[in-house]
Formats: sequence, structure tokens, C-alpha cells
Amino acid sequence: MGGVNNALAWGVGSTEYANLVQSGFTMVEVSESIRFELVGRLLENVTAKDVMLHILLHYAKPQMTLDRIIEFTGPGLRSLSLDERATLANMATECSARTAIVEADEKTFEWIKAMRPEASIDALRKRAVKPDPDAEYAGGTHVIDLSEVRPMVAHPGDPDHGVASDPTNGALIGEIGDVKIDIAYAGSCTAGKVDDLLFYHQVAKEAVDNGLKVADGVKFYIQFGSQAVETFARENGLLDTFDRAGATVLNPGCGACIGCGPGVSENPNQVTVSAINRNYKGRSGPGKLWLASPLTVAASAFTGRITAYTPGMFVRETARV
Repeated sequence: MGGVNNALAWGVGSTEYANLVQSGFTMVEVSESIRFELVGRLLENVTAKDVMLHILLHYAKPQMTLDRIIEFTGPGLRSLSLDERATLANMATECSARTAIVEADEKTFEWIKAMRPEASIDALRKRAVKPDPDAEYAGGTHVIDLSEVRPMVAHPGDPDHGVASDPTNGALIGEIGDVKIDIAYAGSCTAGKVDDLLFYHQVAKEAVDNGLKVADGVKFYIQFGSQAVETFARENGLLDTFDRAGATVLNPGCGACIGCGPGVSENPNQVTVSAINRNYKGRSGPGKLWLASPLTVAASAFTGRITAYTPGMFVRETARV
């Protein structure tokens, strides 16, 4: 996750961590890199989570990403908020990469300054790193046009087995058919940030403003990624909308992503659509878990089946009724 701040960071195991505490250093073999240049802008119903599911489907191959550092750069990156860029960095491990690092810009420096008022913008600019002009990429350089990415879901057990929405009917997801759900889980480090809560709220507000609530038989859980996110949601009235929608709000922390608390399936027949970062078998209970973006998770909670969100979809549905 630290890659969003232009930092090179990755997790370590307990033995290596103990050695770090004792000695203050560890041996590191510099990994090779793979570069993604983002161009264009996302459609209004597409998020960075969809971009990562797109990358997982098309590029997460051992010969391309295994144990490599993913670099995110390009003009399209500039259109993404820091929270959305954090999603890109966060899900690098799902690609079997060592980590990811995001090229810094003024948004990066302003965000760090907001978190650390004592920081100097000029000093941050000097500390930022970027690829050398003649850098070589063992995993290649790949251009992704953000405007061509569509809402996606990943099949249960396979984060790299994604399916895109139908371009002629955005609410339909490829060949998966009518997949009824029991649980919609909105949370985790990947999808519990401020921007993610705004995505959930966007869908929930449209639904409740048009007389809809969470579908019968569906549990819609929304879990904050931190206390700061919870404070933002409370101070900006998001919780009132979630309450009117029939969603269940959970305290900040790790939850269903690691098999803890509400949102975990209880039997193999239950179906979950979730915004967490990985859906390996048994990760979040014995049921079937589909990965999706915050917008898709929220929309599915109101339709009762896996549905990609399109702005105004609940307005049109109410009008037909």
C-alpha cells in the first residue's frame, strides 16, 4: 500500500521481522520491474478495482509479474485520486508481484503534506523517485487505455479469472448469467478508503432516493478501513443513507477478508460479491466469493444479483415500476 506514496514497500514474514527488530537491517535482492503506462480516463462507472481485475486477467502471468515490482505511471494516472491509486498498489500482490510503486506528482505531495503538515512540498519533490529514461523492464512496458476498461468481476477462487461487463448492456457481466447473492461485503484495506465509501454512498443514495432498500435475503455490510474513514462518513452524512438503505455498518478493522466477523459466508451454498482484494477458496468462509468494484458490490446489494452499476439505473427501474 505504501507504493501509492512513491515508496518501495512490501510485507515480511514473522522471522524476517524479528531479525529486523534485532539487527535493524535485512538483505534485499532488487527485483526486476514491469511497467504499466495508464492513458485516458475511466468511465463514470469504472474504478481502479476494475483496472486491477483487468490487469489480473491479461497480464498476471508468471513470466510477466512473478516477484517483480509493478510501476504505475502515465497521463491516465494523473486523473486518479490517491485513494484509487492506493487500490492499484494494494493489489499488486494478487498479481504475484513483489510490490508496486506509483510515480509521484503534485497530488502525491499535497496528500503527504495534508497527512504530515510539517513536511515541505519542495523537499518531497526532491525525494520523489521516477524511472530512468533508459530503464529496462524485464516484464515489459504495457499501455492501458483507462477509457476501454469496463466493470469487471472475478470468478470465485480466481482473482485472475475476470469477466467484463457487456458493452451493449453495462449492467450485465459477460457470460456469468444471473448470479443471485446472499452477501455484499464492502470493506477491507483495498476498498474501505474514503473514495470507496463515496462509491458505496453514490449507489445507496440513488437507490434510497428512489424508494429502494437492500434486496430481500441479502446482507449488505459496509466496513470502514480506518477510524479516519469512519469519522469522514459520520461527519458527511453517509451513515444516514446507509441506515435508510438497510445496510449494516461495521467498525474499522480487518474483517471478512481474513475470515473474521460479519460478511463471512457460513456454508458452501452462500454466494458473496465482495470488494476485498483476494478470493482464494476459504479466504472468507466456505461459500462462493466473487470479486468486484465498490460500485458493483453496492449495486448488487440492491438488485440481489451480481450487477454492474450504471448511473441512473435505479431511477429508470423505479420509473418502470
